[in-house]
Amino acid sequence: MRPDRRSFLLKLSAAPLALIARSPSVGAQTGSGPPPSTTIEPVSDVPDPKTFQSGDFVWPKRKGAVVPKMNPTESEEQRAWEAARQRLLQEDPSESGLSLEAVGKLKSMSYQEFETRYFSGPAEPADKSINIGGQTIYVGHVGIIEIDTRGVPYVVEAAALVGLKGSVIRSSYADWLKVHSGMQVWHGRVRDLRASVRKRIVAEAMKQLGKPYEFFNFDLNDDRGFYCSKLAWMSVWRATSGGYRAAPLAVDDDPDPRRPFFSWFSPKQLVNAKRVMLLHKPGEY
Repeated sequence: MRPDRRSFLLKLSAAPLALIARSPSVGAQTGSGPPPSTTIEPVSDVPDPKTFQSGDFVWPKRKGAVVPKMNPTESEEQRAWEAARQRLLQEDPSESGLSLEAVGKLKSMSYQEFETRYFSGPAEPADKSINIGGQTIYVGHVGIIEIDTRGVPYVVEAAALVGLKGSVIRSSYADWLKVHSGMQVWHGRVRDLRASVRKRIVAEAMKQLGKPYEFFNFDLNDDRGFYCSKLAWMSVWRATSGGYRAAPLAVDDDPDPRRPFFSWFSPKQLVNAKRVMLLHKPGEY
């Protein structure tokens, strides 16, 4: 190695060591105190509502939640599910919206099988979590943000309140946070949509107020009943119909609203959709 190159490399390697050696004395000489902390500030559990726009989504999740698979004793949810199953089996399939194949599967389905399929969804089951109506059932959930004319945020959601019975409701974000007290909240927005179109997402969801919470209705464009993420999917789909785009937007990139039996569109699929931009992420959902 040439002497000049060797000398250059020695100086280069020594420079960081010299800076490290001098750094404490620099702080003392200038009176600036210890060097700035490199600690990363923790992300807040909940988003700043000032960042909300109409048509945004919010996903609550209990900190460190674990999805319990099977309850050893019959729960209120199980009794409600059995009553709904019996009611659907007694109805004309054309009225219930279920295919003959679905009716056949429903006849032999146990609550445990339903719980595994529905609460877990098609993706990884271990980290979906939410407290539904005060019950210890942990499963994903999502609501749609509305900003009213005064700038006050509201949440429109298909909510199961008691025993998996509920409806599409609207509540102030402040009250919604009280219901989800102690939880972390994710905040996201559909990419590449004008603000006027995102407002239409809320308008479509608002048309469904009062309609029943229905976990057996798997046609994502059937507005007779909803679960939370179905309401979100359909609201985006209809908001982007009618000339606003060349074709309606399927937020999960699957434009077929009629999904196979028990292939529900989960809140986790929505939060992880490529078309959704996360604006607040307190962890992995």
